[in-house]
Amino acid sequence: MAGVSAQSPTNVLATKPDDVINAMRNRCSWPHVRAGLKKLNLPAGLGWNELGGVAGDKSGNGPKIRQFLANYYYEHVIAGSRYVQVYDLPSGIKTSLLATLKNAIVPKSDFDAAYPLPLTSQKLLTAPTDPTLVEVRPLGKDDYALVFCSVRAFEDRERYEYSQLPSLVQQTYKGIDELITVRKVHFQAFDVVVIRTGLQRIEVCIDQPAKGMRGFLGSAVLSVFGTLCNNIPALKTAWQSTPENVFKAIGGIYFQQGEGTVRALSFRTQTGSRKHERMIKSDDDLRSEKFHHAGAQAVSNKLHPYELTVDWDLTIPVAGQVEVSMKALIREVSSPAPQLDGFYVTADSTQLIAVGVNKVLKYL
Repeated sequence: MAGVSAQSPTNVLATKPDDVINAMRNRCSWPHVRAGLKKLNLPAGLGWNELGGVAGDKSGNGPKIRQFLANYYYEHVIAGSRYVQVYDLPSGIKTSLLATLKNAIVPKSDFDAAYPLPLTSQKLLTAPTDPTLVEVRPLGKDDYALVFCSVRAFEDRERYEYSQLPSLVQQTYKGIDELITVRKVHFQAFDVVVIRTGLQRIEVCIDQPAKGMRGFLGSAVLSVFGTLCNNIPALKTAWQSTPENVFKAIGGIYFQQGEGTVRALSFRTQTGSRKHERMIKSDDDLRSEKFHHAGAQAVSNKLHPYELTVDWDLTIPVAGQVEVSMKALIREVSSPAPQLDGFYVTADSTQLIAVGVNKVLKYL
């Protein structure tokens, strides 16, 4: 690793509230941001546009809001919505690895001009599509997050009923029921590799996996991890190994009463049926929902889950919510050695992401 060392840029971000808010629109949940502001007794407004006006205030709460947004966004760069695969850290390299990480210097790249903000849409068109190291961030307790930026794209589809179309378009497409438009959208991904030397593990976290990554997540993990190994060759044996098999955690969490709040479950029964159930109310646990509970009792709780979505509302070690989703193929239920290489974690801070990962690994 060679180049210029990265430092915490939150004070710089606080001077660019409009740019920060525009970046947050594309990756942060407005209800979560609003809740964070309210927790600090800061005015939030009714949406992103109003928030920009409040943050622009030169006095009053303006400076506090700008600093909150800067801190929130900078943390969210390595949190947010993630697809995670976990690998064992090679043995015997902790001392040399820590020395490398502590003295790491990040190479210059096309992303430097704006990081930790994303590049403009125009500059994204010529920016690298391969993972590019942009930051080595200490997380405490000899843990480090290495951030890799790249340009990815997804298809944004809009569906219009015939009656919604302008008259000229209706004349052009007479007789159709609806029109579907497809627009290719480029965005800057902030993939992260978290190295936890104390826990002897590596967490490869792919950013915003719902955006055009279906079917390519495993390849994305290997690409990011491989780029890391170019910088730290001692990790190559981990890259060549298989990730933690997390399939057991699906049933482990579901059958452990009181472990989080189950939002959705897909399972097969011994009677031959396949079910997918999801809660409508956000504060209800599927385990105790009447219909599900009665059905589970009818088959003596002999369910074989292969998909699970669960979340935790926490006060310690940090306040907030983390959601975990695990999605295996139904055929794994019949396999003598069911396999699931990765899982999804969504949270607004790295501490909460770590809680989600730990919850999964606890049941292996």
